[in-house]
Amino acid sequence: MPMSERYYGIDVGGTTVKLGLFSGGKLLDRWQLPTDTSQQGKNILPDILHSLPEPAAGACLAVPGAVLRDGTVNRCINLGWETCRPGDEFEAASGIPCRVINDANAAALAEQRLGAARGFQDVLYVTLGTGVGAGLILDGRLRAGAFGSAGELGHLCFEPDGPLCSCGNRGCLETYGSATGVCRLGEKSRLGGLSCQELFGLAKAGDGRATAVADKASDALGWGIAAACALIDPQAVVIGGGMAQAGPFLLEKISRAFQQYAFHACRDVKLFLAALGQEAGMIGAALYASEK
Repeated sequence: MPMSERYYGIDVGGTTVKLGLFSGGKLLDRWQLPTDTSQQGKNILPDILHSLPEPAAGACLAVPGAVLRDGTVNRCINLGWETCRPGDEFEAASGIPCRVINDANAAALAEQRLGAARGFQDVLYVTLGTGVGAGLILDGRLRAGAFGSAGELGHLCFEPDGPLCSCGNRGCLETYGSATGVCRLGEKSRLGGLSCQELFGLAKAGDGRATAVADKASDALGWGIAAACALIDPQAVVIGGGMAQAGPFLLEKISRAFQQYAFHACRDVKLFLAALGQEAGMIGAALYASEK
């Protein structure tokens, strides 16, 4: 198969790098690497480059940080990166043209083109993991914003006097609605040492303290999604990320809170669970690499 038809989609997470080689939207090969965040993440790109099996027509790095239109990354705290241009470094070392995209934006693109929101032109994708991120598709086009921060839903201020967030502010939505936030709420409810998945499992089983934790997190998320919908008025909201493994149980709780907070004209928005799972960022990165 000609090199001109092949693209690398690379999802650079805080613990794992997921890589895929695609042609015409079809996955040809996939593999993953541990993310070496030591020494301010300086080994991440060399590790990726050393793992590539062959040349390709293009590549895209999906990263957990704000990405400007020119490919500049405005810090990736989870990777140890300050302001940098990883696409340029990748291209100079490999000869493969490389674009850069925010990881939530990549997942949004994948879910809108191939996943749960296929057929919708206006989509908000919300990813629930270590933090809370979002990607935005309007009129069928990805919108990253002037400073690459469109969709930073996790940093809406939910409670001004709330816990300190990694961004430096207090009470951000992700201090309540992320997996990290859920575990913090669990500790406050004397359920410390349990993972987010375990806490939701207990809530599903009817444990009162775990149910209160799930309700608080879902309330925060419903509020945040309602606020976002009042601004952008999407047709559909897709909820993905590791926390989405809680499935319909979580979706129902978020939907109930959303209906409580939503502006009346937005209440008919469709809420879906993501369809592409943990591969959405990788798939979206490959789609973005192949687009002109």
